[in-house]
Amino acid sequence: MQSFDEVVAEFLSRPKLMLHQPKWQQKAHPDFAAAGAKVVVSGSNAIVGRLVMTAHVLRVPRKYGFALIFRRKRVLALDVNPGRSHRNLLTKGAVSETHWQCWPAMEAEADGRDLMFAGWLNCFLLRARISGRFPIKPPPHRGQGVQLRLFNGD
Repeated sequence: MQSFDEVVAEFLSRPKLMLHQPKWQQKAHPDFAAAGAKVVVSGSNAIVGRLVMTAHVLRVPRKYGFALIFRRKRVLALDVNPGRSHRNLLTKGAVSETHWQCWPAMEAEADGRDLMFAGWLNCFLLRARISGRFPIKPPPHRGQGVQLRLFNGD
C-alpha cells in the first residue's frame, strides 16, 4: 500500500486536465477574490484535485495565490507578493518575497521574477502539469479604493 507522500508524488507527476473555466468571485472580505476548478489526472477520473486561485483586488503590487489541492491538502503552491514572510521549519529561514512550496516539506523557495498574472499562472500550470481548453481571466482589480475624509465638525 502506498503512503500518502507516494500518492501525492504520483499525483504531482502526472498530467492533469482542468474540467471547467474558473470564474472569479468575491470572497467574504471585499478586498479578495477567488476562483477554482476541478482537475483530474488524465486517463483517470478517480484521481481528482482542485486548482485554487486567490487575489487581493486592491493591493499594489498585486498579490496572488495559486494552489493545487489534493485530498484536502495543499500539495503545490505559489504565493506572489505575499503580505508576510513564510517561515521554513526545516531550513529555519524566512522568505518574504514570491515563493513556491511543494509537498512534502512545503519549504518556501524564493522566485525573484517580476511577472504579470498571466505569466505566474502559466508558470504554475506548467509546474502543476495542468492543461485545459478554457482561458483563465485575470482577477478583477478595483484600483486603490475610495479614500474617506474625516471631518472634525468645524
